[in-house]
Amino acid sequence: MAVNKTRRLLLVRHGETDWNAEGRIQGMLDVPLNALGLAQARVVGDELARTIEVASVICSDLVRTRETAKPLIEATGFDIGFDARIRERHFGVLQGRTYAEWRAEDAAGMARYNAGDPDYGPEGGETARGFLDRCVSAITDMVTACDEKTLVLVTHGGVVSSMYRHSQGLGFHSERTWSVPNASISEWRVEYRDDAPVFYCERIGDVAYFVHHDERRMTNDASHEVRDVVGQGR
Repeated sequence: MAVNKTRRLLLVRHGETDWNAEGRIQGMLDVPLNALGLAQARVVGDELARTIEVASVICSDLVRTRETAKPLIEATGFDIGFDARIRERHFGVLQGRTYAEWRAEDAAGMARYNAGDPDYGPEGGETARGFLDRCVSAITDMVTACDEKTLVLVTHGGVVSSMYRHSQGLGFHSERTWSVPNASISEWRVEYRDDAPVFYCERIGDVAYFVHHDERRMTNDASHEVRDVVGQGR
């Protein structure tokens, strides 16, 4: 099939929040960046401004993504839109709890989550399957509607992981072998074949550009005991 058009898709995870550092589930709650997260936002904004000439930018409407996108917009003057469809997974009653609290309160639910059960969703929250479908549908719509060659989405770790699973053909039970650190950049080449988009991942969770910035440690990769299946809640 002939390639009708191509797009460059960049997904940027928001900078760090205090809840990230504490291992606390954010989901759709509005938590601002901490001092490290604000520094990360400046660095990723500088990196994108340096490497992109023209782009459309769409941002999750939560404050941690808005604050992450702000330095990029200030540096480039790119137009920006906000869209709730690329928010983090809704974790219902678990939002605001730590993973340790979740384990203590609902060990069976955590076991289903860790096992990759696509139909598990916390009370009041989204299932893994529903979340992935939301992310893929929204991002496909955004890429298709984009008039520029490059589309930048400032979003959340779970959204990035969902697109990676989709593009790699990974099932819900597939072992997680990648990470999506705060302020990381992930990139896809999107080819339209007979008007159907095909996503080819070129990098996932890239923070290599941090090495050029020595003002302070730019990542905080504190490990957590739960396995991120689809949506970190963070």
